[in-house]
Amino acid sequence: MSNEINKEEELKFSYFKPVGRLALIFFLGFSVYLFSSTMILIFLTKSSREVKVPDVLGKRYVDVSNSLVRRGFRTDLKFIDVYDMDDGVVLSQYPESGKVVSEDSSLRLTVSRSGFFIEVPSLVGSQLPIAVNKLKNMHYQDKSVSVSTGVVSYIPSEKTADNVVISQSPKPGTRITPDRKVNLLVSSGSVKDDRRMPSVTGQSIDLCYDLLLAKGLKVKEEIIKTGDIKKSGLVASQSIRKGALIKEGAPVKIGVYWYKLREHPYTSYEHIEYTIPSDQPAGLYEAYIEDNFSKRVRFSSTMSPGQKISFLYHRVGNSKIMINRDKNNIRIMSINVDEFE
Repeated sequence: MSNEINKEEELKFSYFKPVGRLALIFFLGFSVYLFSSTMILIFLTKSSREVKVPDVLGKRYVDVSNSLVRRGFRTDLKFIDVYDMDDGVVLSQYPESGKVVSEDSSLRLTVSRSGFFIEVPSLVGSQLPIAVNKLKNMHYQDKSVSVSTGVVSYIPSEKTADNVVISQSPKPGTRITPDRKVNLLVSSGSVKDDRRMPSVTGQSIDLCYDLLLAKGLKVKEEIIKTGDIKKSGLVASQSIRKGALIKEGAPVKIGVYWYKLREHPYTSYEHIEYTIPSDQPAGLYEAYIEDNFSKRVRFSSTMSPGQKISFLYHRVGNSKIMINRDKNNIRIMSINVDEFE
């Protein structure tokens, strides 16, 4: 009798055993599903980081675009043609400044698109700094307009003193939009005086550097820190006196003032330092600058591993600094317009 009862209990146990396993598997699976669903729900519904909308009205869009991206905004641009203001200026924004919105919000901006033309002034016969200043301080109706210089080339001239504009493109009187650049051909002095040192003290290093290269000089810049921002970029001293005979490839040390800024506004003087790596051979090292002004050489010298490239240049907008050895690129650096308030 007891054997029959035991057999009956074993049958019941063998029946419920797989059922219990299925229940356990179902319970574990449901728990995993519930946990995963909860985590996904929390992730999808978690609150985004909140950011304050900055005031960009009246600012150039190229000045603020990088900062807006870094702050987490998506920009939606609408352009409107204007005839009485600069190109690329933010005319309206939505949401308004001061609003607190979630990160990755869209910021709708209305940006000016200049449709007016100005006449190119006559620059021939002007010294290069004066010519550049003329382009920066032009007038259209009652407002000031700035036009950038493009390529500045130097050639010897028997008739024109050094650093004086010989020719220009576009020609005087040509109607252009403000975003177009004016290329200048500048005298490096007469052939007989081409081997004499010009006076560059007091000039902007950006305006006289090409002249020194045209003279065949190897330029080494000595950076002199200053507390006067107005002096930044100006040549403080020259190791070869004005009028002295110079030889092809002669070194000249130029002292240049530099005011170190905490931020990078749309336009400023930047100091570049780069140590040539030990795995790079000796050769001709050059630094090309490319920004909203032009593409130009701002350092050129035969150097060896371990030596330091150091120079100052005037940046306009975002810029790339390309370090080349024997015309082959070995490094690209960049400096972008900084955050705005």
